[in-house]
Amino acid sequence: MNIALTVVFLSTFDPSAVAPGTKGWGYVSVMDTLAATVRMPVMVINGAATGPTFTVTVTYPTEYCGVEAAGRLYQHIKPAGLTGKLIILPAINMQVLQHRTPMFALTQSVTPSDGQMLAASFPGDPNGTVTDVLADYVFRRFVNASSFHVDLRGGDLPESHLTHTIFLQGVGGPTMDDAGRAMGTAFGVKYCRESAPTIFDTKPGSLIYEAVSRGVASIISEAGRGFDTQPAEEDVQAHVNGVLNLLHWAKMLQGPATPPAEAQSYLAAELVSVRAEAAGIFKRGPDRGALVKRGERIGLVADLDSSVLAEVHAPCDAVVHEMMPRRVVMRGDTVYHLAVVTGPVSGA
Repeated sequence: MNIALTVVFLSTFDPSAVAPGTKGWGYVSVMDTLAATVRMPVMVINGAATGPTFTVTVTYPTEYCGVEAAGRLYQHIKPAGLTGKLIILPAINMQVLQHRTPMFALTQSVTPSDGQMLAASFPGDPNGTVTDVLADYVFRRFVNASSFHVDLRGGDLPESHLTHTIFLQGVGGPTMDDAGRAMGTAFGVKYCRESAPTIFDTKPGSLIYEAVSRGVASIISEAGRGFDTQPAEEDVQAHVNGVLNLLHWAKMLQGPATPPAEAQSYLAAELVSVRAEAAGIFKRGPDRGALVKRGERIGLVADLDSSVLAEVHAPCDAVVHEMMPRRVVMRGDTVYHLAVVTGPVSGA
């Protein structure tokens, strides 16, 4: 069967013009002023059968596993087998993708034009700064018009990140709580983190909070090591397989989802920060996903002659959520985030 492709590499690309049974991608013009010109890539797969709209975003373009996974999903999914519409925004903030340099503090995905963090700027403001306008465009045109949403993340430049999902509870009522929990587990990875509106990733201003509070079922997926020159295949595939599982779960793709390879567990919302007790050279112990015990030595800080200046110990039983692979640290620098396992996923 021949599949028509609509590919337009101009700022005049119209996502709504992609006809049923076809797919296409291009750049939309978000802002074009003397102060700033902003274009954003949009990929649309319009299924042959009508159904829900599912939007995939990448709000942190320096978390390259998400960017890579988004492109692979576009290539992999065929319109003929899709019910509904899949919209993929593979790199919302192109300024961050294009200016990977420490002088712009892009380890936090800060927009060079205004110094704001897109991930904390939703639902945005059409009359605000560059980041505000971009957030408004994404939220109003795509996410808020969807039934389902997932944000692909994992391992910004200074992180080695545990593969897991984040779902929000306590916002939008029981129906949205149930939808978030179902999506968080249906993604199919080992760990599922139940979050709250008081946590940074899911507080007011985050894309997931603003989506869920308006009735759009939304989760975050995390997998990746940002310091890798190239994204690790296992991390990219975790995102790809997870989104495919969600499309099966939402009945947008036929057939059952792939069952989890391992028994699933929930994680507590609050992460436990572990900090260096001396300035020097950080030498890490266990990496992401490792289980650690309270009091266990998980790293050390050394001098140039390799003499130990301080040891790093786990303050609780937990799984390594993030290892920060910085080499030289100051006293008080965070070198690990740990996540407490709260129990098994029911039925997993």
